Amino acid sequence: MSKIILIIFIVVVFISVPAVLMLIQNQNKVVQEQAHIRAQAIYQMIVVTRQWVADNRDMVMPVPAVVTKELSRYANHMADFKFHITSDKLVNPENAPTSFEKIASKKIQDNKLSEYADVYIDENNNKHYRYAAPLFINQACLSCHYEQDYRIDDFRGLISITFPLDEMEKSIASNTKITSYSVIIGIIMIIASISFSIYIMIIRHLTTLQKAAESLRLGDRIETNIKTNDEIETLSLAFDQMSMQIANNEEILKHNLQQTVSKYIDLVKELEQKNEKLDSVNKLKSDLLDSIAHEIRTPLTKILSYSELLQDERIPENAEMRDKFTSALKHNVNVLKNMFNDIITLSRLEHDQHTYHPIPVQIDSLIDDLLNGFEIDIQNQNLILKKEVMPCTVCVDGETCTIALSNIISNAIKYSKESGIIEINGFINQEINAYTITFKDYGIGVAKEDISKLFERFHRGENAKKEYPGTGLGLSIVARIVKAHKGNIKIESEIDKYTVVTINIPL
Repeated sequence: MSKIILIIFIVVVFISVPAVLMLIQNQNKVVQEQAHIRAQAIYQMIVVTRQWVADNRDMVMPVPAVVTKELSRYANHMADFKFHITSDKLVNPENAPTSFEKIASKKIQDNKLSEYADVYIDENNNKHYRYAAPLFINQACLSCHYEQDYRIDDFRGLISITFPLDEMEKSIASNTKITSYSVIIGIIMIIASISFSIYIMIIRHLTTLQKAAESLRLGDRIETNIKTNDEIETLSLAFDQMSMQIANNEEILKHNLQQTVSKYIDLVKELEQKNEKLDSVNKLKSDLLDSIAHEIRTPLTKILSYSELLQDERIPENAEMRDKFTSALKHNVNVLKNMFNDIITLSRLEHDQHTYHPIPVQIDSLIDDLLNGFEIDIQNQNLILKKEVMPCTVCVDGETCTIALSNIISNAIKYSKESGIIEINGFINQEINAYTITFKDYGIGVAKEDISKLFERFHRGENAKKEYPGTGLGLSIVARIVKAHKGNIKIESEIDKYTVVTINIPL
């Protein structure tokens, strides 16, 4: 019991002492904050009084400055604070700045501060709070100081305020002492409460168990019969059962059987998890093979067909037919090439095999170059292109950025209707500090339930699968590239109306 109390005491003290030290340390900060608030209030009072005197100079004799000087002398005798007004251009020697005021004036003017303060300890070891804030020329000041070549808002001088900190520190120290005593009393009460609780809930029951164990050692078995509805009661039951050989053997057998069953269940769960992972890998492989097998069949068939036609002896003599077949061959070869490029690119991105090399890229020029590459596709579908891209240089990886933008433009062209419109807009988005590009087409659109899945591998909208070839890898690649650039991509669409793809590239 004594060891437990000692440990509790050490832990509580270890936690409480830093808290008390922080409280004491915070005392100085509170004193300075209160002193600062008081100094600001006095400063504002002096400024208001001085302004009233300046605005009502006809009622003040002989001049407003005398009133301020008399107020300063009155404060020195009647209050516990002193203030002094110093001038940047001396007229009266009494306004000459002290050493503190010189330092404050320099720091305020050099660093453009609104105020300056410090704590001063005099020869009697008494603390004083010193505060200084600037005075600026206003219209009322020019009536008296026009000969000193001042202008409105010029630095005129300082108001410095000094008052003792002793009473303030004593007051806060008294509060700190009361708090410290409260903490100490609280610690004592906590230790006493915990100790009493430990004795009631644990120690007295352990004493009962100790006596029963001693009796069992001497050959006299007694029942403990502890009823606490917790671990102590469990220990008591285990002790009573241990004294009975048959019950003890049965309990051991049950325990071992339970452990065996638990290990078997864990093993089955682990096997199920591994099977799920294996199924996922097999599904990915199957999806990839099915998608490639399906998409590769059409271009390969066309390549074989046009190759056989080009071997016909009559075709070489017909230049128009030859050019048509050659163009078709080139198109289908490019389809295959783009398909395999997408697969290779996705593999590199998923396995972190691509090293990003950010370089300055003129984004509007890059989009123009990409559109030039799609010029034939745009003409074949008789599309109208509307482009408003603000010139801007962004720092991106040139290779992957080109792939991402090319995929988005290709999709906009592919899924647009004949004689449709494609709108491309680019601008600097100040709200998110990014360059925003939107690609809008008025084509087949995407169903709402498909939009959230478009960035998954092999996923394509149901309406696109029926009429348009594709692997479903393009937007998956785009999403990974945009994410790698710490940007974001968003798709908005309605079936048979429009599709808008928006990407934000951080500046």
